[in-house]
Parts: sequence; structure tokens; C-alpha cells
Amino acid sequence: MKKRNSGRQSRIDPIIFESINAPLLILDPLWQEQFRNRKSEKIISLETKIKDLMKENARLAETEQALTNKKRECLSQIRKLAGDVHERNDLEAAKATEIFKIAVHDINTELDALGRRADNLPGEMEEANRELLAETVSVIYFSMRDSQARLIALAPEIERLRAEVQRMTAEQIACEEEAARTYQLLHRLVGREVVNILDQEFKP
Repeated sequence: MKKRNSGRQSRIDPIIFESINAPLLILDPLWQEQFRNRKSEKIISLETKIKDLMKENARLAETEQALTNKKRECLSQIRKLAGDVHERNDLEAAKATEIFKIAVHDINTELDALGRRADNLPGEMEEANRELLAETVSVIYFSMRDSQARLIALAPEIERLRAEVQRMTAEQIACEEEAARTYQLLHRLVGREVVNILDQEFKP
């Protein structure tokens, strides 16, 4: 793990998560909730990369299915033409058969290329997800560390304020008791009506 550099956010090396079989973070609802409004540029970039890889994977599957269907149709046509080619020596059927064979060869070439790309996609997606995991942990771990440091810094001030509140509360209670005693004495000396007149005249 890298040490924190002064004035710059540290980043965790993705290699430490190599043995972790983490699910795709962008599909995790809790991850989405936690990072809805706190995504770094790198998180946004990696999220986009993973989404693009997922879309590519879906397109590859669709293309593979379409090519497989096309190949199946070509092979079906070759089988249908086999009688005309081999039994009747039909030149047109032979030409058509050759065209279908070329098409099958081309399809096989495309399928091979798709297969190689499809084989690489999971690794690329896993690597991008691992990088996203590292960035995620970097953000939340060092955010937690910053919060812990802030708590430590706040503790003395909180204690000071707590003592100040206790002192002021005690003073408040003393003032309330003094006011109540004074009011009671005034009522006894001059009566409620005079006290009310004084309250009206000297109302704060």
C-alpha cells in the first residue's frame, strides 16, 4: 500500500485485491447508493469503461448468434445442393455450393475473431473492476481516516463547549431562581398591580 503524500490523496494499489473475487461494483445497489454524489474522475472513467465492456460483450453474443444462424443456413443449403452437385453434376449447384462454402469459411474466421475477443473480455472487465474496487476503497478508507482525525481534533473543543454549556446552564438556573425570588419579594412589598405597571413601563 502506498503511503499518503502531503497535500495529495493517496491511492491503493489494485494488485492487493488480486485474490478477491469481487462482484461488478457498478451493478451493486449499495455501491451505487454510496457513490451517487461522490464519484471521482477515475471512478467515473472506470465505471464508463466497465459499462462499455459489458455492452461490447452483449454485442459479441448477439453477433455470434447471428453468425451461427447464418452458418447453419449456409450448411443447410450446401446439404440441399449436394445431390445436384454429386449425382447430376449440376454446374450452377456446384457454383452455389462453392459460394456457400466460402461464406462458411468467412463466418468461421469471424467467429474465431469473436471468440478470441470474448475470451479476453472477462479478464479486461475483472481488471477494470479491480481498479474500481481499489479506487472505491481509496476514497472511503481515506475519507474514514480523515473523519477519525477530525474527531480527534474536535474532541478538546467539544469538551470545552460542554464545560461552557454546563457553566452557562448553572448560571441560567441561578438567574431564574434569583428572578423568581425577586418577583416574589416585589409582589409581597408593592402588590401584583404595581409590579404589572412596572413591567409595562420597563418592558425590555
